[in-house]
Amino acid sequence: MAKHCKKIWRTLVGLGFAACGISKVLGVEIQEKRFSELEWTQSNMKTLGSAQIAGAVLLSCKKTSKLGALLLAASALCLLVTGFKHNRKEELAIDGFGVLAALSIIFCKKCKK
Repeated sequence: MAKHCKKIWRTLVGLGFAACGISKVLGVEIQEKRFSELEWTQSNMKTLGSAQIAGAVLLSCKKTSKLGALLLAASALCLLVTGFKHNRKEELAIDGFGVLAALSIIFCKKCKK
């Protein structure tokens, strides 16, 4: 049972990050507004979005899931730190959740048989 829960969790985390990454790469208006308020360029936004998409894809395979989670944790941590720097309290919770979700995949224990 725990094995299936891990797959479901990896899938949910991957889909969440993929959706966020796609919105950044496509330059959705709300993302452009957020990144301009954080004083990031469009290029930075699209690079971060691409990293999130790549991390989400890496999560889909068990052998690369830890690497994908590490990439996702790093991308979420960048946004979290930038949010602290710019005092963007309304976004800290979601960015913090992203960091914790990715770290939970990195540090999850293997199932005992």
